[in-house]
Amino acid sequence: MTGSQSDLHHPLHKQVARAIRARRLLQPGQKVLVAVSGGPDSVALLSILHQLAPAWNFSLTVVHCNYGLRGAESDGDASFVAALCRRLELPCHIRRLTVDRSGTGESSSLQARARESRYRLFRDVVAELGADRVALGHTADDQAETVLLRMLRGAGLRGLAGMPHIRESLFVRPLLSRSRQEILVYLQAVGLSYRTDSSNAKSIYLRNRVRHELLPVMQSLAPAAARILARQADLLRDDDRLLDALAAHRLERTIRSRDSATIVLDRTVLLKQPPALQRRILRQAIQAVAPSTGAPRSDVLLSMLASLASHSGGIWNAGAATVACELDQVRLTAVSPVPPAGGTVLQPIHTAPVPDVVTIAALPSAVSWPLTGAVIRLRAVTRERGLVLLEKPSSSVALLDADRLSWPLTIRPWCHGDWFFPTGMAGRRKKLQDYFTDAKLGRSMRERIPLVLSGEGIAWIVGQRVDARFAATGSTIRFVLARVTQPLRRKGVF
Repeated sequence: MTGSQSDLHHPLHKQVARAIRARRLLQPGQKVLVAVSGGPDSVALLSILHQLAPAWNFSLTVVHCNYGLRGAESDGDASFVAALCRRLELPCHIRRLTVDRSGTGESSSLQARARESRYRLFRDVVAELGADRVALGHTADDQAETVLLRMLRGAGLRGLAGMPHIRESLFVRPLLSRSRQEILVYLQAVGLSYRTDSSNAKSIYLRNRVRHELLPVMQSLAPAAARILARQADLLRDDDRLLDALAAHRLERTIRSRDSATIVLDRTVLLKQPPALQRRILRQAIQAVAPSTGAPRSDVLLSMLASLASHSGGIWNAGAATVACELDQVRLTAVSPVPPAGGTVLQPIHTAPVPDVVTIAALPSAVSWPLTGAVIRLRAVTRERGLVLLEKPSSSVALLDADRLSWPLTIRPWCHGDWFFPTGMAGRRKKLQDYFTDAKLGRSMRERIPLVLSGEGIAWIVGQRVDARFAATGSTIRFVLARVTQPLRRKGVF
């Protein structure tokens, strides 16, 4: 089944068939679940696979997720997909999903939580139908946007490799090398209509700003910018896989001991590795001890390694794992989530053994401050949620501008000589000692209050005041919500 039969009358059919064959995305005779939103990319994908199906003996089924987030528009998308499937005589599964709008789920971004729900649904439908693959309609433009977003966030090689053509041996992206313009030209040529998602025009989403502002500028300089970025991502992914394989081999030589919840690394052996492998060894060790933890950011890993190289101590909170530097070794420990009375699993809490310096290496994160018993929780929230919280100021909550922060964040006690720029003081600097005196906080109290730092700058005097340099405003795009809970109930503290 080569896909070269005469029914492949449009060039895009042949190009996609060639990509499927070259990357082994699909095999003849497979059951393929096609994710169709109703937008141009997924409609084109369904049309192309429908044309390829007789030659490749594909069995196609369509799945559509209706979140109801856009009201009648969402329902219209579902009706459109159902009608398209009837016309193509394909089975169609329309599933209604509810996405938490509060920003308290696994991810603070509404779009990210919707994506997580969507992938869970796809896996459920695959298990239900016995499908072999899930085909997704991402294009080269989506890849370019992803690469640019990650570049702006300081991603390393893995992040800049973008989306893979095959994920988890289940999800495939046959259109990842084709541009959105090619898709639109194809749809016009074959006479297919599609739906337009109004949320894609909203500038509150950073991806939309990259799509409508940044990428067009790049395309004005290089018309094939999206395809070039997608091709670069493919090249970087090959390099990333090679380095990962090397790091996995070196990790085994770096481990001193391990059990189900702990890995101990030899610091000397780790630091003898090339820098690129040091980062990967540390990342792989963190994910080995706590598989539920996402890959730590490159700048966080660099900070950890800098501390290890300088022989300074430190404890880092990396999601569901803690990383502790102990003389000539590095101890990584899984942290068990603590279920509250309601049964919902909270984010892991790291309790520092001494009130020294705790490093926040990933969001969401939570730190139990031993001097007061207070729990400091940090997580990203959507812009919509952040703007709402700006209208409800509270001493127990700090809203920070993520793009002004330097990662990783640290938490430590007050030191003599500390100063900050209090909000509401027109950019004037103030010593913390003077601030504490004005607030009538005695020495015993001020020495118990934790500070959240961005680099060397104080971002938040916990439970007291936010530094104006890092405070979120109405123009903030990405928010970090810091909240102190379970405080010590004493006057003047939190």
